[in-house]
Amino acid sequence: MSEFEIGFREEVGGPHGEEVRQAFLEQLGNAPATEPDESGTFAVTIEADTVDDALLAAWNAVAASGAEDHILLLEHPNMPEHWRRAPR
Repeated sequence: MSEFEIGFREEVGGPHGEEVRQAFLEQLGNAPATEPDESGTFAVTIEADTVDDALLAAWNAVAASGAEDHILLLEHPNMPEHWRRAPR
């Protein structure tokens, strides 16, 4: 296992934002995390075999904690063209 530092941005600050961030970190087994800076950016250290596994764990923790509208990943798992919409 290796440690990977993954960047995030907190979209909602204040007490509610902190509550959501704590729920997210709990889903990651209380992984070590920095405090959000003035832009809401923070980093979490995740143990995994690969960076893609770490990103997937982060992605799953965001979903499991209900933080989809509150916490954004600054990187995404290796999903080619994840930003493209499906053709109609």
